[in-house]
Amino acid sequence: MAFFSLLAFSSFAQETDRDFIRLGNKYYNEGLMDEAATSYNKALDKKKSFEAHYNLANVYALSGQDSTAFEEYKKALDQPCTNVKKKAKAFYNMGNLMYSAGCLQMKGQDSKASESFKNAVELYKSSLRNNPSDDETRYNLAMAQYMLKKNQSEGGGQGKDDENEQKDEKEKKDEQQKQKQEQQQQQQQHEQKDSMSDEVVEQLLNSAQQDENNIQRKIQNQQGQGQRRQLEKDW
Repeated sequence: MAFFSLLAFSSFAQETDRDFIRLGNKYYNEGLMDEAATSYNKALDKKKSFEAHYNLANVYALSGQDSTAFEEYKKALDQPCTNVKKKAKAFYNMGNLMYSAGCLQMKGQDSKASESFKNAVELYKSSLRNNPSDDETRYNLAMAQYMLKKNQSEGGGQGKDDENEQKDEKEKKDEQQKQKQEQQQQQQQHEQKDSMSDEVVEQLLNSAQQDENNIQRKIQNQQGQGQRRQLEKDW
C-alpha cells in the first residue's frame, strides 16, 4: 500500500505560506519530519490550505501518529480544492489508515475492527468517486471489503471479554445442571432407602407372624397328643 506522496504548491503562488510549504517539502524529502511539521504548521499559521494540512498529515502518518494524521486529512478536505485527484489521495490515505487500524484490531480481537473496515470501504469509495481510474484504490477497496466479511464471519470481532463472559456463563449453567442432577440422585437414593426399609419391616412382621403361627400349632399338637395319651392310659 504505497501512499503519502507530497503535493507541491502551484508555481505561480509565491505567498509566505507557500514558502513554508516549500521548505516543509524539502525537510520531508530529507527525512527530517520534525522540521517538516514545524514548517507546515507555520504555513497554516499564515493561511489555511489543502496542501499544508495534507502534507502535515503525511508527516504524522509516517511518524506513527495515525489518529492525528487522520484528523489532518479531514481538515485538508475541509479546505477549498478544485483538484479532484488531490482529494482522491486524501481519501485514499485515510482509507489506508482505517484499514491498518482494522487489521490491528482484528488481530487483537477488538470489537471495533468491523467499524474500521467499514470506514475504510467508504473512504476508498470516496477516493474512487474523485478518481475512478485509480486501480490501486480499487484493489484496496476489494481488500477492505474482504477483511470486513472475514471479520464478521469470525464473530464480528468480539473481544476476549465477551468470549470469557460466554465461557463463564456456560460453566455456571453446567454447575447448576450438575447440582440439580446430584439433588435428583440423592432424592432417588433416599426414596429407595425408605422403600427398602418398608420391605424389611414387612418381611420381619411376616416372619414373626409365621413364627407365632408355628408356635401355636406346635402347642395345639402337643396338647392334643397329651390328651390322647392320657385317654389311652386311663382306658
